Amino acid sequence: MSSPQMAPPPTPSSAFVRRITASPRTLAAVLCTMLALLGTASWAAVTALDYRDTLERSEDDARQAAILFDSHARGVLDASIDLLEQIAGRMDGRGLKSWTERGLPEAMAVERNGRIALLGADGSLRYGSTVAFAEPETSDGLSLLVRPLPPGDEHGILPAFGHMAGQPAILFARRIHTAAGVFDGAVLVAVPVSALNPVLNAFGDGMARSVGLYRPDGIRLAGIGVPSLGPLPRLDDGTIRVDANWTGTGKASVIGVKRMADLPILSAVTIPRSAVLEPWYIRMERGLVVVVAGVAALAGLSMLGAASLRREALARQALTEANAQLELANAQLEERVEERTAALSTLNLKLSRALEEKERANQAKGRFLSAANHDLRQPFQALRLFHHILMERLAETRDRNIAEKMGEALDAGEKLLHALLEVATLDAGVVRPQLADVPVSAVFEELLAEFRSMAAEKGLTLRAMPTRMVIRTDRTLLTRMLGDLLRNAIRFTDKGRVTIGCRRHGRWLRIEVWDTGTGIPAEQLDNIFEDFVQLGNPERDRRQGLGLGLAKVRRKAALLGHAVEVRSLQGRGSVFAINVPVVGTERLPAQAPVQDPDPVQAGDRLILVVEDDPIQRDAVRLLLESWDYRVIAAIDGESALALFGGANGGDRLDSPIPDLIVSDFRLPGRLTGVQTVAAVGERLDRLVPGLILTGDTAPERIREAVATGCRLLHKPVSPDELRDAIAAILSERPGSRAAEGGEQALENESAA
Repeated sequence: MSSPQMAPPPTPSSAFVRRITASPRTLAAVLCTMLALLGTASWAAVTALDYRDTLERSEDDARQAAILFDSHARGVLDASIDLLEQIAGRMDGRGLKSWTERGLPEAMAVERNGRIALLGADGSLRYGSTVAFAEPETSDGLSLLVRPLPPGDEHGILPAFGHMAGQPAILFARRIHTAAGVFDGAVLVAVPVSALNPVLNAFGDGMARSVGLYRPDGIRLAGIGVPSLGPLPRLDDGTIRVDANWTGTGKASVIGVKRMADLPILSAVTIPRSAVLEPWYIRMERGLVVVVAGVAALAGLSMLGAASLRREALARQALTEANAQLELANAQLEERVEERTAALSTLNLKLSRALEEKERANQAKGRFLSAANHDLRQPFQALRLFHHILMERLAETRDRNIAEKMGEALDAGEKLLHALLEVATLDAGVVRPQLADVPVSAVFEELLAEFRSMAAEKGLTLRAMPTRMVIRTDRTLLTRMLGDLLRNAIRFTDKGRVTIGCRRHGRWLRIEVWDTGTGIPAEQLDNIFEDFVQLGNPERDRRQGLGLGLAKVRRKAALLGHAVEVRSLQGRGSVFAINVPVVGTERLPAQAPVQDPDPVQAGDRLILVVEDDPIQRDAVRLLLESWDYRVIAAIDGESALALFGGANGGDRLDSPIPDLIVSDFRLPGRLTGVQTVAAVGERLDRLVPGLILTGDTAPERIREAVATGCRLLHKPVSPDELRDAIAAILSERPGSRAAEGGEQALENESAA
């Protein structure tokens, strides 16, 4: 006989688990404790990650601030540095005596600058305003001039802080040698600290963040905040360094330092770590309060959970019995659901296939219409040419009548082809609306001009009710929609009138086309928007249209998001309405005195041509000179500005002032053609018209040219187009366009 098997003794861990699960209160307490520990650990992890992210964001802020400050500060210093390089480059190797040999442009530049001094080899002032160096070791000036350049600095420019003519300034020195290489003195250019104040005030607040320009040895040249950063790290030209533990100021700070290109100057931005971490400390304290409150809430919940678990145990037993009954009911329900699901799946599959077939049919229709349009254009073009040749060669009246009938057939075929192309284009989704603010009065005027003669031929009165409303729509598409509606109204109206007007309903405007025609049966109001549907034309007489006008109106309205409505009474007429969003009203134009335009004399007009391509530049110059215009040329925006003096005007009074600037849009350098026109106008303190020639047809180019008042022509440009554009621009007078203003006015047409 086999001995009975004994159960293994319980382990300490299994006994602990049984004690916990046996007591709901103990289980709730353990769960709440684990949740409290997990929440505390999560808060600690999030706080640590927030600490790291805070420092990383401060480093990024310091880096970006240093880059931006360096860029703005360099823009202030560039003019003075360029002047120093120009003067020192001419004098170095020739000695200080060559100072008197400067040319007129350099002399005028020095005169405009007014912050230049010459120091002899002994530190004495030879020319310019009094110079005082603020640093004790360079107070006599000589120590600065003979001081060795920093290692690796080959630029030869020595920066220092001091005073020139009693004003605080950053002094830039460049050594001058004789032809024998003997040190003969230095040229100093001063940049007033006041010129940098707008830049410094924009980047530094004097308390938390400090910003300034420093020499590589840590001496501050200009800045706001801490007076000294200590020895700064050595950097190559244009490089940047960020340190989140910088202690050169005596306390831990985040610093961003960038070395200026071609200058031994460092742009530095510092933020104390205490200021950076202050928000983090606040968040940490608030998080700690939340954790403590959460632990307390969990303790309370553990007590409520224990009582809830006891009630749950009683309810679980009742639910077990109820589940047994529900399982049987669920089994029966699942069988029914499976049967219904199978039926629905079969139906959905059939529906999906039907939709796919419809989509393929629509796509095939669009492809067919597009291909037919493309393939039919060639024979239609050939037929048109042969018809023209045949008409010239026929002499007998009977033959010419036959040829004329052939031309009418060609006209009808071309109209059908164009209509099919427009429908296919709309169905293919190629058309993209160009939404803009459109005055309704301008659309009405265009429609009246187009359809007035058509209405007069039938003896109808065509009128438009006055309005000053402005709507948001695509002007071209809306005009075509209203044109189709007016064409139908005139075609189906034998006597009376056709009226177009508008009614405002809140933020929507109803543009309505009224006629006194035969009307439309109520059962046909939905069908008239279908393709090739024509009422009262069963024989398909092409003289009554193709039946695509209202179909195109429906497609364009769906594309623009405009609702189309129709009301009609047989024997009394119909009303078609298009709902468009309103953006405001037109302003009434102010009256302006009418002046006769001055005659344009080509020989008296000077044109500046800006073009980097030498062949294009010479071609435009020769063409303009052949039209008796005086021409000056430049290869880019900077050289164009140089023709009219320096940044402050220079010798502008002696420079020729152009009447027009003809420029390419894309130019080498930092200025485009549009920017060059604006910059020349600012330098001359007058408005100079511009004509931009470009091969770029992007809408952005057109908006940029219009925003600056320039006219735009797209390459290739014919000589006649260029000549007409120049004549039109030169004949305009500045300020001839009157300002617009007015009151809101709304005139609605009543349905009489």
